[in-house]
Amino acid sequence: MSTDDIWNGLFGGFDSLNRRIEEMFRQMDTDGPEVRTYGYTMWQGPDGVRHVKEFGNSGGQAIGPAGVREPFTDVSDDGDAVRAVVEIPGVEKQDISLSCTRSVLSVRVSTPGREMEKDIALPCEVDVDSARAEYNNGILEVTMDKSSPSSEGRRIDIE
Repeated sequence: MSTDDIWNGLFGGFDSLNRRIEEMFRQMDTDGPEVRTYGYTMWQGPDGVRHVKEFGNSGGQAIGPAGVREPFTDVSDDGDAVRAVVEIPGVEKQDISLSCTRSVLSVRVSTPGREMEKDIALPCEVDVDSARAEYNNGILEVTMDKSSPSSEGRRIDIE
């Protein structure tokens, strides 16, 4: 038995296995469901500078039912307050329309070439008068205190 026969006997099947695996991945790419993933991680460095890192395969595209782009959002309950983070890259703060009721935060952007909107359900009722908003580097942060009994809906100015 030659060295080539021994080598092919031990590792010859890997070429066939590799071809089958590559074919399975090609089929998954073309025949599989169109799963889209997108997200971002935010953190503040020791120098006080905020950082945003994106991940996923959707290229930042989420389309709502009316064909209008829906911004990516994150809502958290921070004890005495509710904080909503909305990703709205490429717009000026004066192009953002932001309003709030006790249970829903509404974000709208309408500029030539960019239209976005989303109604964000809040995890609890909030005091609309306490709402504060900041927009920096494409990230809108809205903080609202938890509810007091007499809050009504109102428009929120962005700092």
